[in-house]
Amino acid sequence: MAWFRPPPPHTQLRPWVPDAIFIPISRAVERVGVFFYNRVLNKTEVGLFDKRWNKNVHGPYCHWRYYGKLDTKFMDVKLGDLPAWMARREKTPSAFYNEFMRNIWRVHNLYYSGPVYNNTVKVIFRFIFAYSFLNWLVKSHRYVDFQKTMYHW
Repeated sequence: MAWFRPPPPHTQLRPWVPDAIFIPISRAVERVGVFFYNRVLNKTEVGLFDKRWNKNVHGPYCHWRYYGKLDTKFMDVKLGDLPAWMARREKTPSAFYNEFMRNIWRVHNLYYSGPVYNNTVKVIFRFIFAYSFLNWLVKSHRYVDFQKTMYHW
């Protein structure tokens, strides 16, 4: 295994791509990334906290909480008030994305990182359920022919 031995000292190792090509290309890619960050990402609100969040009022930031003005819950809206309730909703793509991410964080907090996560018994039963479900899924093809028979006994 001669290829595994380190080279002798003072050996000149040639790069796979010559430096005359690699260095300018890598610098150009870096400059494009910096340009994109400064001109595009820096002007958006990507990765920032909600503007309506106030540390003194709300306390620590919760990703799953809506910090906008409270409104009537959907289940409490009467049919006559439904068009007005829909008109008050924000319908931009960023609003849909924020709502989706709030629900992702809410589920994560409820089932993966909240007080449930510390409960060992629930975690063990989750693994048992997942194992049972996957086994049923893998072996369910065996019972298809059995279910199609006219007499089972």
